[in-house]
Amino acid sequence: MNFINHWDKQLLPMFASFKKHKILSWTISVLLIIGILLIGVSVKSSMEMTKARATLEVMLKENHDGNQIPRSKLIKEESGPFSGIVWYDYTFSNTHTLAESKRYLKATGQSHQQVTLENCPIVYRVILRPPTKTSKRWTGQIFLDTNQQLSGSGRSSYVQALSAKSLRDLN
Repeated sequence: MNFINHWDKQLLPMFASFKKHKILSWTISVLLIIGILLIGVSVKSSMEMTKARATLEVMLKENHDGNQIPRSKLIKEESGPFSGIVWYDYTFSNTHTLAESKRYLKATGQSHQQVTLENCPIVYRVILRPPTKTSKRWTGQIFLDTNQQLSGSGRSSYVQALSAKSLRDLN
């Protein structure tokens, strides 16, 4: 019992000082709430990215050969801060993209002698869209593209035609 009284006497002045310093206690409370919210957002983002990676692996395993060299990480993209339109972008190369890269470089008059799977300009681009209110499942598309983030107007007509010809849905 003496032990409890001892701790009680030590803690009581500390709590009394918090009452005297309301601004300090409010500041600590607000900072604690902000910290918890930031941790929550970080955990949610990490879980979304993990789910997207798992979905990407399943879709590629079911729809494509397993011989792939990743060319970019899986990246989350958004069309605007409040639009709610989200997709994930990923690129990889394989023997088919290497052959297409050599044809592309020949067509543009560039040397194709040093092209490898790690540096070929034509890659497969995978676009994943998470479930929405109207679509309750993940959807994806795959097509040949350059490894650069260019809009439709920034790509050559050769690459635009190649992308349109190779576009497929992933299920």
